[in-house]
Amino acid sequence: MRRILLALSFLCATSLALAAATRAPPPELEAARKALAAAVKAQDRKAVVALSRFPLAFSGYEMPDEIAEADFLADKDLFNGLFFEGDDQIVACLGTTPLEYQEETPDFPDSPWVIGCDGNLYYFGLVGDAWRFTSYMNVNE
Repeated sequence: MRRILLALSFLCATSLALAAATRAPPPELEAARKALAAAVKAQDRKAVVALSRFPLAFSGYEMPDEIAEADFLADKDLFNGLFFEGDDQIVACLGTTPLEYQEETPDFPDSPWVIGCDGNLYYFGLVGDAWRFTSYMNVNE
């Protein structure tokens, strides 16, 4: 009986620790990322801008470290470079892949939430009182 109680105590403590370590994204963040996925699917750069913070931090091959809003709107290649021309897999990933919270040493300190899409990392942070797409990193290059 004592072993059973010890085992149950251990399981409860482990479950509580895991629950505390797994942070659920706020509902507003979930809504923002789904709206971004819809904007990407529609290839609507103005809608993407409205859901983003500019300048957008960028880490990837042959791209600037930051993308200005005016450049993003004027140059479709920037949209295509970030979102692979609105590819169905990227859209599905942005809309459904679980957001992960970077507890310690986030890649972009003001953007602790990330969606990983086959080596393409899309970061989100709170800007004022709204969640925004803030940064991008390609870890394949």
